[in-house]
Amino acid sequence: MNGFPEGWAPGTWRITGTSLDGGWLPIPTKSETDAEQWVRENTAALREAWGASWSADAATLVPLVLGAALDRRRDDDALAFQIWPAPHPVCVFVHVAMGRRDHDDTTPGPGDGILFESEGLGPGVLVPRTEQIGEAAAVGYDIVFSFDDRVVVIVSVEPTFSDLLGLVSPSIQAFASSLTLVGPDDGARRAHPPALLEAQAGNSWIDSLATT
Repeated sequence: MNGFPEGWAPGTWRITGTSLDGGWLPIPTKSETDAEQWVRENTAALREAWGASWSADAATLVPLVLGAALDRRRDDDALAFQIWPAPHPVCVFVHVAMGRRDHDDTTPGPGDGILFESEGLGPGVLVPRTEQIGEAAAVGYDIVFSFDDRVVVIVSVEPTFSDLLGLVSPSIQAFASSLTLVGPDDGARRAHPPALLEAQAGNSWIDSLATT
């Protein structure tokens, strides 16, 4: 991705979303943040939230995981989060990026992914991806939304262990559904239907990971 079309300058467009679930921690831009203070404040917040579940291991690992978060925020992220789904020092990273596709970039097509319907953005494509972590296969996904003028929004979930992804996926799906993209005219943008001939809304690969 690169810059935006004419009129889409910084400050003239915005993307917003909401999560009603606990454990979502926004990751700020490192260059604009006092890293030590941010880690210290959020370590204290998690310790208070976890209560009796706080442990010596958590006291050691949580500040390290929080410190790593600032380095995990990408240059093209409009939003970035750590999700802490349980009182244990494990989390999932979620990114929301937006920009303009280069002419040579392609969007997902038939066979690449499954249909994902966002109430706020419209139809998109969920593309699973895997990564090997030691001897274990980690699983994540990207949700790609395409708009006029080659503008795209991508919600990225970094690969993690499948059980953990299954635990947080309902919350991530709800967040992705809440996203809205507003242009310089203050009008909400609606994504184009993806070219997925076989895609249907309903039960999908990601639903198999969701826990009840």
